[in-house]
Amino acid sequence: MAFVVGWVLVLLLLALWSSLVWAVQSFLTGLLAHAGSVGSGGWSLPESLRDWLPAAVADWLVSTVETLSPQLQSLARALPSLAGGVTVLAWVVWLLGAVALFILGLAIHVGVALWRKSKASTSPPATTIP
Repeated sequence: MAFVVGWVLVLLLLALWSSLVWAVQSFLTGLLAHAGSVGSGGWSLPESLRDWLPAAVADWLVSTVETLSPQLQSLARALPSLAGGVTVLAWVVWLLGAVALFILGLAIHVGVALWRKSKASTSPPATTIP
């Protein structure tokens, strides 16, 4: 029974791991796919942030964003092409996690087997009544 509990635990962890990797991969793929749609107007400092910052810092941020705007736009146009790489990366990360969980399952299996063996060797021998 302990073997079954150990492997069921590993399978539940694998399902949780698969769901987590799938959710992160979907989020990143969607984020990267729509990153190129940011227009040139999207590179300004929000007014609500300017109100909270000192004037010198706000001016420095505005000038920095304006200076880097062409580079940021070219980077944003290149990001959708990285969406396919996220899928490959997700599969590699999932595989590494699945292998780690399989090794955990084997360790639990061996641990239970050794525990049963040591428990059986320390118990008194069974007596038979003639």
